[in-house]
Amino acid sequence: MVQSLRNKKAAFEMSMTTIIVIVLSVVFLIMGLVLLRNISQVATGSISGIDEKLKTQMSSLFADEEQPIFIKPEDGQLKIRAGTTNFGFIIGGRTKNGVDIVKRSDVQYRLILNPDSDCAKKIGVAKIKSWFAGSSKIAASDDDSVYNPITDYKSDMGFVRVQVDVPSGTVLCTQNVLYDFIDKTDPTQTQPIGGGSFTIQVIRKALI
Repeated sequence: MVQSLRNKKAAFEMSMTTIIVIVLSVVFLIMGLVLLRNISQVATGSISGIDEKLKTQMSSLFADEEQPIFIKPEDGQLKIRAGTTNFGFIIGGRTKNGVDIVKRSDVQYRLILNPDSDCAKKIGVAKIKSWFAGSSKIAASDDDSVYNPITDYKSDMGFVRVQVDVPSGTVLCTQNVLYDFIDKTDPTQTQPIGGGSFTIQVIRKALI
């Protein structure tokens, strides 16, 4: 009888230990998934819109009066996970002579793919062009490039949110993109007021 009770007690203690281990394992698993999701969001974070507060922050980037253009993030390095939709970033330009913008067509921009980039060689220019959604039209060369009106403006500064969708299953690669801004408030202005570039790095799809 005593031995039987001891066996039952041991079995009960083992069951409790097993339950505790399972519960702790589930808790740690959930914490790990949450951490992984947060890391994923930071790695591929995007700017969802241009509001007044953001415009004020962008104004500080134009502290140098000779600076005609800018990009946010400032380093122009964009890490985007395969399967990401509606990834956004900001580019902007200002009028050459400080004239206030009164309509969106006063300052215009264009995007041009670098055909020598890794992604262009691996998957082709046509597929990369399809990544750029909505008003974010992109050209494969200078010859077929078209200027597009900005979407937001403040004083002499114009902004546009470029939207990118990278399909799931896209091969890991990098793509360099050129951009130019032109000032249409000056009818004699036929050349870009400034230009720059950014690089899209396609990284692995998140586990969750």
